[in-house]
Amino acid sequence: MHEPIVKMTRLLTGLAMSISLGACTTVEDAPKGEAAYEVIPPAPAVGMDYRIAADDVLRVQVYHEPGLSLEDAQVTAAGMIRMPLIGEVPVAGLSASEASDVIAGKLGERYLVSPQVTIFVKKAVGRRITVDGEVREPGLFPVEGRLGLLQAVALAKGPTRLASLKQVMVVRQTDGVRAAAMFDLSAIRKGKAPDPEILPGDMVLVGLSRAKAILGGGLLALPAIGAGFVALDGGR
Repeated sequence: MHEPIVKMTRLLTGLAMSISLGACTTVEDAPKGEAAYEVIPPAPAVGMDYRIAADDVLRVQVYHEPGLSLEDAQVTAAGMIRMPLIGEVPVAGLSASEASDVIAGKLGERYLVSPQVTIFVKKAVGRRITVDGEVREPGLFPVEGRLGLLQAVALAKGPTRLASLKQVMVVRQTDGVRAAAMFDLSAIRKGKAPDPEILPGDMVLVGLSRAKAILGGGLLALPAIGAGFVALDGGR
């Protein structure tokens, strides 16, 4: 699909979701079936760069400047790291490459000529998901690479015998807006429905009654995630 067509598809989908999902106010109203994949889509063809998060631990290397380099720079709750000479630098929400450019730019303003900065994420605390509800071992789990809903539930040792597999909620927050969608895990297991991609920061809730308890029965504004949706390949 050509890039202009993809962009138009995303725009139209986002507008449609703003209309169709804007009135969604309760957990029971969460989109289901094909509509759920407009909120939490299947894995895209191209992966996304990791974005630095609070509490991540970074290695910052300034070429030929060991005194300015840091081995274990922890990102503060405010999303900053403290660098020699230039003080606090906001890095949360940036990729390692973008953060490197920001630090290099600040060092180059007053202290160094054409500084070369490299950042490596040593500990990606932000790459975690929550799995709760009717699962055997609910909790926080690290995300390494791509992760689907089936794998996410498996991290929690699978659903309990009381779990309602047709009522598995995925909650995602993007730019301060929470979005949620309901999936049928049994259909995904049988290959009758796509397996949605679970991203760092997502919450997976197995069983509607538990989802209602955690979310208080309310479902906040939804349209944000749908703006990035591209039509499913082959009508999956």
